[in-house]
Amino acid sequence: MQQLETTIVSLAKRGEQLVAKRVTAQAALDQAIQARRDTLLSADLEDHRELDKQQAAVVAATSDLAGIDDALAVLAHQKAEGERQLAAESERIKRATAADKLAKQVTAIETALPGYLEQSRALTDALSEIGHWHFESGQMAGFLQNTMGQIEVAANFTLAELKAMPRAIRQGRQAITLALVPAKVGVAEPPLTMTGF
Repeated sequence: MQQLETTIVSLAKRGEQLVAKRVTAQAALDQAIQARRDTLLSADLEDHRELDKQQAAVVAATSDLAGIDDALAVLAHQKAEGERQLAAESERIKRATAADKLAKQVTAIETALPGYLEQSRALTDALSEIGHWHFESGQMAGFLQNTMGQIEVAANFTLAELKAMPRAIRQGRQAITLALVPAKVGVAEPPLTMTGF
């Protein structure tokens, strides 16, 4: 990436130099055209040598300017291609970073899930054991038993999808989303009131 940035800077510098050269070449062409015009308007029209000299100067200046314009067009194309490559490389790096981050997050979820399920089963068992003593505990145990299977299936399905996402991000098939930053929740202060006596 550094090499691409260096190349783009070098091309931009070269472009500035060529633009300055173009200004000089344009001024030379304008001067040659004016000299030819003056010769045609006021000099001896039979002096073919002078007329040919003026014409040759215009042709040479036109050629110089065309050469510089051609070089500027090629340079603009090279710079645009370098910028395109730089943008592609930057996007590749951004995607790789996002994919690596997501892969680590998915691994953390995958690592934590069995412990969560085990703790949830332990909680369900503990609540079931005392359910005959306390109605709400029994209800809660029943709810957990009913939802544990659903949670496990959903979690495994979600993990399968999440595991595929880093590769999709790298390949450009999955958009990179910005991490949501929780907003600070402030405590609203009561309005000031003034009491007059």
